Amino acid sequence: MHEDPTPAHVAPALFLIHDSSLDDMKIARLGGLAKVTFLRWAEREKPPRQSRVLCYLGDEMIRELATSALEREWEIGVLPHPDARQAMLAMGVRGELHEVFRHYLDAPVVESNAVTCNDELVLSSVVIGRVLALRPNDINRHQSPWHILKGALKGLGNLKLALYRLTTGKEKEVRLAALGLVAVTRYESALIGRSFVQELVPSRGAITLMVLAPRSITSYLWFLLRLLLPWQFNPSHSPASLGLIQTDSLRIVAPQGAEYLLDGKPIYSAEIEFKVLEGSIRLLAGPAMKSTRDVVETVSRETVRLNHVPTGDAATALLQRKLPLFTHASEEEYRELFVSLRDNARASSSYQVLMVLSVLLALAGLYSNSAPVIIGAMILAPLMSPIVSLAMGLARSDSSLIRTAIGTLLVGVAWGLGCAILMAWAMPLDIPTHEMNLRMSPNLLDLMVAVVSGVACAYAYSRKEVAKSLAGVAIAVALVPPLSVVGIGIGWANWSMAAGASLLLLTNLVGIALAASVTFWMLGFSPFKRARAGLGISLLVLAIISVPLSLSFSHLVERVRILDGLPRGAIQFQDFRVEVESADVTLGNPLLVIMVLSSREPLNATQVDEIRAYIGRTLDRPFQLEVQSNIRR
Repeated sequence: MHEDPTPAHVAPALFLIHDSSLDDMKIARLGGLAKVTFLRWAEREKPPRQSRVLCYLGDEMIRELATSALEREWEIGVLPHPDARQAMLAMGVRGELHEVFRHYLDAPVVESNAVTCNDELVLSSVVIGRVLALRPNDINRHQSPWHILKGALKGLGNLKLALYRLTTGKEKEVRLAALGLVAVTRYESALIGRSFVQELVPSRGAITLMVLAPRSITSYLWFLLRLLLPWQFNPSHSPASLGLIQTDSLRIVAPQGAEYLLDGKPIYSAEIEFKVLEGSIRLLAGPAMKSTRDVVETVSRETVRLNHVPTGDAATALLQRKLPLFTHASEEEYRELFVSLRDNARASSSYQVLMVLSVLLALAGLYSNSAPVIIGAMILAPLMSPIVSLAMGLARSDSSLIRTAIGTLLVGVAWGLGCAILMAWAMPLDIPTHEMNLRMSPNLLDLMVAVVSGVACAYAYSRKEVAKSLAGVAIAVALVPPLSVVGIGIGWANWSMAAGASLLLLTNLVGIALAASVTFWMLGFSPFKRARAGLGISLLVLAIISVPLSLSFSHLVERVRILDGLPRGAIQFQDFRVEVESADVTLGNPLLVIMVLSSREPLNATQVDEIRAYIGRTLDRPFQLEVQSNIRR
């Protein structure tokens, strides 16, 4: 629609066509506001061309009168009437009768497409199927986001896509599966007006159809959330669930038939045909009508933007099935990813070279206690590829892929252990550095990091646009550093060191593989019946690993709690004063408390006993105290 750029120099004659429900009192009041000719429904043909005609009629009468308005170029406005809800919605009518009447005396004129659906004029919208809140909202009945959300969630578990065959004005045929379709003539819906940019405003001579086709319940809910959020989005970058068609005529065939709502009136048909009539209806903008910002030109081309709306064979595959919880990958997406992961599962020469180089780099960082060097080794390490391939094998219970991926992992582990053991024998150092110690006491937090990273890794592999995040995943889960520490522990014959690092390495491997396989299943790369065997084995291994991790985590929590209870800063006793520089705790029976204290004079045995008694009142448990006394003057 657009405002008439040519101003009227002479005010047109004003007529009011009404039904029998307009009583004499209302007629007298309206007549006192302006010079107006009142006509009953039977006299509706009397207004001459280019008159200003107001209607106090129901929707069906207005729809019939619109044909005369189109032929005679009337400027037509709708007055508030209890049976004209759809016409009031289409023309932005809100308020009391006399207020709207007074508004129409100098209201601007806008031109609107005259669109018919199966030869019936469309005043507001045509809704086919379930379309959330995309249908125009009744401007005279406020609908909060909560009511929209509650209505959209009804029957959530029974949502199904239906097949539609569309033929556009330029004879383009599209076969698609959709939850619902909606054709609109005005965007008076508060939701649509708030969510969509001007690109969606109908062009003159065109029908605008929106297609809602979520592939899963999650995408359905995400689209609903996008509609409820306050900012707008451009249809060219809209959610995959939404398609847009603009054309000068449109034919929709529903093979199994469809019930549609024409301005709220239910009609059943297997074929629905939209046409744009020649000429435009000259409407008087109602008080709530949103005026367009620019003059809209007549369209010379049609728009068919279906994004990821399922079409063709993909549409057939989704029919008559309840929407899954998560979007299933298409055949093309699955084939491309599966070929890539099968290639990554092989122990190629480049894989082995990168494995040796990353282990050597990690060993250099561990011995020099350099975190940046260790991070470089994490990025260089190629172990993530066979782990993700193993995850896909578990998700699809593909024994061939599982064997290949495990074999490649074992080759990488063998190279890592061999390099680390040789380095431990060659190096004259045999004291663990801080970076080595960090990888010897894993707990549940490390498992959580592995699980989150496994989800991120599988998602990044399955989505090309986020594949650049794989480096971050590799850094988050360190595979090569704990493998190197295992080799160092074996080389030093430090079995507790090797065992602790082995537990961390196994935690990362199992956590990533399980989380990634679950993610692949959720993304639709494998049905649950096929995935449950591999997932069950992974869960069993994870449960076994979680036992020592839980114990380690509980020890960590206990140690932190004890450290929080130890004194800090300066402690004043009767005869002396000490400063606590640091404190540490070694769990055991009894507990060992290690403190570094400073004072002006060396501490004697009596003073140490007094400090021990002071700490004992806080801990309230048996412990031993180890004190390092520094003299500060």
